[in-house]
Amino acid sequence: MSKRAFTLVELLVVIAIIGTLVGLLLPAVQAARESARRSDCANNFKQLGVALHNYHSARKLFPPGFTRVYGNPTPASDFSQNDLTTDAAASQGNWSWAAYLLPFMEMDSVYQAIGVTGTDCATAMGNATRMAAMTKRVPAFLCASDATRPAGTIAAFYFKDQAGSNVTTLMAMSNYVAANHSNNILKVGDGMFFMDSKTSSAKIPDGLSKTIALGERTYLLTNGVTGVDPEQGYSYNGFLSPYAGCVYCVRGTRQMSSFGIRDGLGSALMGINEPSTLVGSADSNASRSFSSYHSRGAQFAMADGSVRYLSESVGLAILRDLISVNDGRSTNAE
Repeated sequence: MSKRAFTLVELLVVIAIIGTLVGLLLPAVQAARESARRSDCANNFKQLGVALHNYHSARKLFPPGFTRVYGNPTPASDFSQNDLTTDAAASQGNWSWAAYLLPFMEMDSVYQAIGVTGTDCATAMGNATRMAAMTKRVPAFLCASDATRPAGTIAAFYFKDQAGSNVTTLMAMSNYVAANHSNNILKVGDGMFFMDSKTSSAKIPDGLSKTIALGERTYLLTNGVTGVDPEQGYSYNGFLSPYAGCVYCVRGTRQMSSFGIRDGLGSALMGINEPSTLVGSADSNASRSFSSYHSRGAQFAMADGSVRYLSESVGLAILRDLISVNDGRSTNAE
């Protein structure tokens, strides 16, 4: 007796069932993968939090937001200017907070290779060997969920060396920036990290568990913004370009700008993953704020070393309270 074969109808039914099962399983698989990526990102923050406290134990304060060697030493008197008249050409590299943390993250060899001790950042950039070390990706500063980043380096940082010459457009990228100010990027901030800052735990009266130390910033922010920027004339096609941050350096001391100290610092100028509607200087605003590719929020390291996930729906006032170290309002990061 010959075996009965599948009819065409039966075969189509089987294929339809398999397709349905795949459709049901795929979101679960994607959710599991994102959960793993988010856990990896949280672990990066935990390691950075431990490094911050090891630094504090050794030096009795947290690392500076950045150390000024090149650029205007004083902020605009009325905080309404970003010092373009004095800082426009001063994009020489200044070491930022992350460079000082390297020895406390088992990366002392990198710390020595790029020359953080004994030389300033712009001078180090004039050395081919040190510059090559600064272009290598550093996984501890990268969020696995950010699939938009260009292989761990970034092509939007136009640093200058000590002589004022452009040295590279490729630098190690960081998805993690330090909390600078509650409502913009400023040389003198009300957060933990700013120009030549010397913040200790005693100078955070709002409480370490209620103060943001570090937060996320993605390379590209896909949030549906379209149209022409009314101030800059740029055309947006569904995404903005925060361009994340740089591991080692900031460009000069320019504040309130998408160029300058935002390279290593973040603020609550806008809410998390904002702006999501067309506003003037949308790209620039996003590049000074916090964002991520996690689902509807971003992760933050608090000053006590704990890690918190904050929803993008959290009120801007709450986010600003969490950045300021001494606003008199002890707001919980929940």
